[in-house]
Amino acid sequence: MGSGETGETTEVAEQEPQLWFAKKEGGLGFTPLTWQGRAATFLYLFLVVVAIITYSQLTLTAFVVVFYTVVFGFVVMVKSDVMKDRQPPGS
Repeated sequence: MGSGETGETTEVAEQEPQLWFAKKEGGLGFTPLTWQGRAATFLYLFLVVVAIITYSQLTLTAFVVVFYTVVFGFVVMVKSDVMKDRQPPGS
């Protein structure tokens, strides 16, 4: 068998990565779709509650909660279709 004998090309179908979150119907925000999304949401809420209970300084607590929120927001944006319908600026 030489190369190119069959003349067939194998197509590798690009699969859309599995989404963990989706837009809420009729509202702002998102909702978890899979167990990974629910686990990420639970972990975020758990870490925020632990930070509020653990840290005694308000500024440190606020910093940690903001950090967790930014990281969680990034995960939601990457693993969802929330930003899919957005138009680029100037369009």
